Amino acid sequence: MISLLKLMEEDKPSLLQPLIPHYSTLSSSHSLHQQHHHNLKHLSSDTNNNNIFIRILLILLLALISIWANYEASKTFNISIVNDAKDSLAGRRFALFYVSNDKATRIILNTSSYVEHFLYPNNNIYRKKNIDSVTLRLPRRNLNATVAVYAAGSRHHGGGKSSNSYVIEITPMLLEDKGYDRMAIVGAILRGMARVWLWDGAPQGLLDGMVEYVADTAGFRREMVADGGSMPECEGGGWGRWWEGKDPTHVARVLHYCEKYKRGFIKRLNEVVRDTWRDHVVDEVLGMPIIEVCRLYNNNASWVGSISM
Repeated sequence: MISLLKLMEEDKPSLLQPLIPHYSTLSSSHSLHQQHHHNLKHLSSDTNNNNIFIRILLILLLALISIWANYEASKTFNISIVNDAKDSLAGRRFALFYVSNDKATRIILNTSSYVEHFLYPNNNIYRKKNIDSVTLRLPRRNLNATVAVYAAGSRHHGGGKSSNSYVIEITPMLLEDKGYDRMAIVGAILRGMARVWLWDGAPQGLLDGMVEYVADTAGFRREMVADGGSMPECEGGGWGRWWEGKDPTHVARVLHYCEKYKRGFIKRLNEVVRDTWRDHVVDEVLGMPIIEVCRLYNNNASWVGSISM
């Protein structure tokens, strides 16, 4: 009996032990902590993904804003498109293919950019002409040429000494043929933009030749117009005015020869005539009398029929 009580007393501590082992409580607590950590990690991952997505959207938005800003800045002048031949075949084609989709505006911007960078590659050397506005107009009647340019408010071609706003007219004939040449329209507008960007001081015949020269460099060369089937010679008129009475394509060929003789000739000539004209300015830019260059031009058979660009 005593031994039994003694055994019961010895077993009392064991009877007071918890029914659930202590290690089980620690394991459960650790499991809960891991689950909480996992949830926090998952939430953090979602937050990071959202942040990355937002950043990508912001980058794309900034890129679009930058592209739009560059597009707006590239205009540098106001553009207007006028269709005075709406009821004609040419007018309807012009409205459908060039006005409704802003193609005419894009052609003006692209050709303007080419001419501007060709004539003024460095603003520190060449003072760029300021242009306020350009209007592209399709008139009702055909013109004597594919394109005509005049200052806004003036009907005199080649004007613009007192205005920085210009009107470019393209002849409706370019749009009248059934299979009309779309590149001919681009070429006409490019010639118009070349005349707009060139300074106004040179005589008209020389200006027309400079326009044709720029068109040549852009790949819009016209066939040589020659009397009697041969290429006209470079002849010095009064004060060496070899361009007088000559077709612009012929004047452009002589200018190509001058450019080949002295690189940068066209850009420097345009720079010099920005304010006024004097009779020997071509001689000054060349560094020698034009009549000597004309002799070289006339004696160089390789220039007959084609020009190396």
